[in-house]
Amino acid sequence: MDNTLQRLQNTELEILDEIMRICDANDIHYVMMGGTCLGAIRHKGFIPWDDDIDVGMYREDYNRFKEICKKELDSKYFFQDFDTEKNCGFIFGKIRKNNTYMVEEYAKEIEMHKGIWIDIFPFDYVNDDFTVFQKEYKKLLFLRNLFIVKQGFKVKHDAPIAVKISYSMVRCIRGLLSASSLKNKMMKLMTKYDDKKTNTMFPYGCAWKEKELISKDEFFDTIRVDFEGRKVPVFRSYDKYLTSLYKDYMTPPPIEKRNSGHDLRNVKFDKEN
Repeated sequence: MDNTLQRLQNTELEILDEIMRICDANDIHYVMMGGTCLGAIRHKGFIPWDDDIDVGMYREDYNRFKEICKKELDSKYFFQDFDTEKNCGFIFGKIRKNNTYMVEEYAKEIEMHKGIWIDIFPFDYVNDDFTVFQKEYKKLLFLRNLFIVKQGFKVKHDAPIAVKISYSMVRCIRGLLSASSLKNKMMKLMTKYDDKKTNTMFPYGCAWKEKELISKDEFFDTIRVDFEGRKVPVFRSYDKYLTSLYKDYMTPPPIEKRNSGHDLRNVKFDKEN
């Protein structure tokens, strides 16, 4: 399993290098998020037991990156989102490596590219009033869950009971709106303030919910730090960011909690999907 994790990390580094190549050549602002940022600060690379890389971009840069990928992305890779694959249920993007295989349990039955990936999360401007933001975020989460169910994704087996109940309720009304209508509604809500340029930004597809709210000044102010032999951008305010996500982030969790987030037994390298 350790060899699989090492090979997986190396494959993700290949993808990261390709993302960085395109971004740096085209003046696209990007930043390492979540566990990738934590790994860069605490380990100067991957958290030893981690198995993914998360990248963030401002929506405008994300859209440019997506267009540039049509011409400049190496043919070894594929840009995936709900526009490039009709069955995709993600509200963010992924760069996947062709001829590899890795899939999350809840997406096993979906007909779409299932190569090893790196997530790319677009950041949007949101309402500076936290109460208003919460209301709009809850609406987005409802639409996202409806869209995921509409696309055929399953609820995670280890999801909380409340989440499983909400998924069951959503299934009952999934036929009320088409997938395209749901996409349009989500995009309209996520980009509602992008023209207004508020003071607060947020990646709607993230896992840490409100903890990942960040000021626009902090989002666009980055520094380069070491990550597995390369220099990657992180927030200059990484201490504030990581404390919000992990609290005492420089102290590793106990050994029993140092687990990979995915089932690595299904990972395949250099094979047809």
